[in-house]
Amino acid sequence: MRAQGIFDPQALKDQLGTFSELGAPIASALTVDYRRFYQFDFEAASPGLAHHMGWLDCDGERLAVQLFVPQAPRGSVVFCHGYFDHVGLFEHLLRYLLGKQLAVLAFDQIGHGLSSGERATIDSFDRYVAALERVRAVAAGLLPAPCYGVGQSTGCAVLMEHALQHGVTFDELILFAPLVRPAHWGVNRLVYQVAKRTVKDRPRAVTENAENPEFMHLQRNDPLAPTRLPVQWVTAMVDWMHAFEANERLPQVPFVLQGDTDGTVAGRYNLKVLQRLVAPAELPVLWLEGGRHHLPNESAALRAQMWAWLDERVPWPTVAEPSPKIGA
Repeated sequence: MRAQGIFDPQALKDQLGTFSELGAPIASALTVDYRRFYQFDFEAASPGLAHHMGWLDCDGERLAVQLFVPQAPRGSVVFCHGYFDHVGLFEHLLRYLLGKQLAVLAFDQIGHGLSSGERATIDSFDRYVAALERVRAVAAGLLPAPCYGVGQSTGCAVLMEHALQHGVTFDELILFAPLVRPAHWGVNRLVYQVAKRTVKDRPRAVTENAENPEFMHLQRNDPLAPTRLPVQWVTAMVDWMHAFEANERLPQVPFVLQGDTDGTVAGRYNLKVLQRLVAPAELPVLWLEGGRHHLPNESAALRAQMWAWLDERVPWPTVAEPSPKIGA
């Protein structure tokens, strides 16, 4: 079970070097504690795995970046987590991707996890997109093709906005519970209109966003979890939402996974928007009966459905591309 033991987030932040200076994989007491807490014991699924951690400068902030490299990687993934999240929460998804012999470059967004920045807020989603582009540019010079963009919730919004601003830079996009419009926006919009005039933030409520008691235990005991919801972030989300929905077309058709009991994003509405943006192509969608919002941390049974669907639909690589930079 995750969230066993303790680790010191600030000490780990202070220890990290720049990502460009990384040579051998990190092996320190601090990273061992981190890996144990989040159950990043991937060696059984990927023998010979190398795990690197470091930071990249971006827009005046430091992005905490992790690179997982299996032996003879067949391709690569850049992963974007959701709001309030960080890389440490995604053991199951990382394990699945590494099992495909894919190198995974994942990072904590500005204001999240081990990265710097005011906690859980931003003045514009464009800063999230700039962070992704910074990481993607590193991936393009380091990781083997093909390269996939994978996101959860707000991370999906960032991937889609990145595609609008930079064109098609990933071979495929895979989106778990993508954010376009939040759930119950008709009511929550009124709450937001009042809140932005009266408060700066409010306490975060940890909701039952997965049918998985083990994940809920992790969320409630996570030392990297934000405790406040800043109104500024909601304003940035609303600004992005209106601009995104005004687009006429997405330059790429993503694979989308959506739970039918998601209480965080407006799943049915959002998929209608995405279908409009990729028409006349058909949007490939897996509707997960009983699936909530945090799909990569759902029950083992639901995860098995997702992995089977992705195995069937996504053109995962079968032959490794040469990559002299990995392991150099």
